[in-house]
Amino acid sequence: MRSKSRTVGALGAALALATAAACTDDSEDGGGAAEGQAFDEASLIDMVNESARLQFELETAESRIVQNCLELQGFTVHDPLWFNVHEPEEQEALYRADDWGSWLPELEEASEFGLGVWAATEGADADEVDAYFEYKGYVNEGALEGDPGTPSGGGPSDDSAFDALDTEQRYDWYVAYFGEATAAQEYGHLTDADTSDDSTDSDGAIDLGGEFDYVQPEPGGCQREMIDALYGDLRLVEDPEGGEYRTANWSYRPPNPMDDFATIDEANVRYREAIAEVQGELVDCLAEHGHPGWEFGEEGSLPLSDYLYELYEGTADVHDHPDLPEDAPTDFEGKKAFEIAFAVELAECGDETGFRDTAEQAWSDSRNDYYLSIETAVYAWQEEIRGILTKAQEAIEG
Repeated sequence: MRSKSRTVGALGAALALATAAACTDDSEDGGGAAEGQAFDEASLIDMVNESARLQFELETAESRIVQNCLELQGFTVHDPLWFNVHEPEEQEALYRADDWGSWLPELEEASEFGLGVWAATEGADADEVDAYFEYKGYVNEGALEGDPGTPSGGGPSDDSAFDALDTEQRYDWYVAYFGEATAAQEYGHLTDADTSDDSTDSDGAIDLGGEFDYVQPEPGGCQREMIDALYGDLRLVEDPEGGEYRTANWSYRPPNPMDDFATIDEANVRYREAIAEVQGELVDCLAEHGHPGWEFGEEGSLPLSDYLYELYEGTADVHDHPDLPEDAPTDFEGKKAFEIAFAVELAECGDETGFRDTAEQAWSDSRNDYYLSIETAVYAWQEEIRGILTKAQEAIEG
């Protein structure tokens, strides 16, 4: 399977912190924003959009340089996957008001649609599913409209011309693009150059780079020419010790502060600390409504999907939720009614305990603090990228 590793810049943070929609009114004065810093939401939104624009221009320029390099070598038919750069949609806000937890529905939605799990199960009425998708704003078989994970412009790239080449020609193209080492590892199946078994030692044990499960080959070919032309910091980035699956990958772009997951995690920790008390109150409320045994997970949500998946399918891969009632219904309509009744009690508990309001405010405060904490670093990153874009234009024109 082919894959393309791309730094998504501002969109990466948008995925982690969520994407465009309306902020809460409480965010106007910054809520819990970093002390001593003025919170200017409009300015920060502009910062996010400018970062996304610069990232798009950078990726476009990189692709142009690599393509020029390939065509100078006679490769005029390309694998479009590696030149497929999507222009980001402009954000209108830093985050949505409900980004802290769409798992907790409003009472009106819960009364009509439950949690929507029924819509993804066998037996659901097509018209009712369409009504639910329309209510939620889902398009393309349930993909969220405006979801940055869905390519704008729609549809896959046309790779028919490249696929029409014989396997040797396609492999030669990958060698020219990535260099021999990467081509042999990732695309060696096209020829006899497959090195997937070359890492075995005399005893048959697989050598995956010492303590690493995967070590990316050093970039070569036209990709390396592009890197050398634009960047001076090609480095092997190793996953920290202790992880279940460790990799080491080559990196060369200046790291975008908006992609610093450590900073994002700090914001998430502050959010979870702020809602810890009201989480207990919500769980107690559910128990009083006849649904005991619920516990919040590390992400600050309840494992509702697994619970209802077990209701509809009879099993769940992960059982970190309460057992279903012994008299749980067995027919689809009964299961759907059970889901809706449960969702209504969940929504009511969210309102009665103040969980919804507390979580919304805590999320707003933590996100505002997050954006303020990286503001200076992001502006510095933007200036660095502009400098690289100037070099890229010179390389393209040269």
